[in-house]
Amino acid sequence: MAAPLRVAIVGLGWWANPIGMAAKNSPKIDLAQCFTRNPEKRKEYAEKYGCAEAESFEAILADDSIEGVLLTTPNTVHASQIIQAFEAGKHVWVEKPIVNTLAEVPGALAAWRASGKVLSAGHCYRRSAGHRKMKALIEDGTVGKPLWAQAVFSSHAGLSLGPERWRFFRDECPGGPLMQMGIHHCDTLQYLFGPPVKVTGVHKRLATPAEIDDLTHSLYEHESGAVTSLSTSFVTPGTFTMRLHGTEAVISLEMIRENLTFTDRTNAETILSIQKQGEAGWTPLALPDAPDMIMQEIEEFADCVREGKAPETGPREAVYALAMVEGSCRSSEAGKTLDMKALLDGIHI
Repeated sequence: MAAPLRVAIVGLGWWANPIGMAAKNSPKIDLAQCFTRNPEKRKEYAEKYGCAEAESFEAILADDSIEGVLLTTPNTVHASQIIQAFEAGKHVWVEKPIVNTLAEVPGALAAWRASGKVLSAGHCYRRSAGHRKMKALIEDGTVGKPLWAQAVFSSHAGLSLGPERWRFFRDECPGGPLMQMGIHHCDTLQYLFGPPVKVTGVHKRLATPAEIDDLTHSLYEHESGAVTSLSTSFVTPGTFTMRLHGTEAVISLEMIRENLTFTDRTNAETILSIQKQGEAGWTPLALPDAPDMIMQEIEEFADCVREGKAPETGPREAVYALAMVEGSCRSSEAGKTLDMKALLDGIHI
């Protein structure tokens, strides 16, 4: 087996924990360093996951022994950190969204192309066993022709947001729950139905004390003619569901998440059911055995570096997911349906 990929993780918020846990348990990843500006948090993370504390992001970039960086930082610094990392000759894995706005995409992609390195985005949910099974049921004809889907991702986290949190601010978290949670469904919907061609959004601020909108509804029209809807909320109880409708069957997925930090439980917490044409009621479906979705994506990152492969969720997939979010935001503001082609005008993916 190839030597483990030596990486450093930057940004040690709560989502860095499932990343650290997967890296610690993977023979393909050597989590060598970590960095955040808070020294106490940095020390605690280093001890928990068995890595060294870096003095700064710049020190990581200057260290020739570090081959790649894992970015789990706030969205607003993704673009600048991606560019700096590529200029330093590092491979980059960045937690979604790839950058915070479509305006930042050309600079990040230019740095990636110039570097010749790997750029992978953390869109993990398409890799869950439930969504993999959904894809298989489309491909083997069980679903028939897939026509529409409804997806929901909600959390009550917005009720406690204060100005000390970057997610409080509209500029730092455009789209609110759609950017932070719904973007996962955006990627999975394009995985199942292909990229959309039109987007319509309705966003409201109804209950959160934060600046952001806390309720979003998005409607996507895909090249095939299929239509998908995505609803997100930051002010209602936590739910994660998707229901896919085809001419021969309907597939229903629900994740009963006890704690989002423990992503290794995702497959065990997924309930998948089918209702076939001419049948009444739902029949449970067995899920395929698979590693947890975080383990899959960071090990794929290592494989891409070592074997010269393109990641499943690379720049193209990540930019389309971002466009689905920003397009919904712009549509809501404009009060009309928008073309995805126009949103991506000038962006060479």
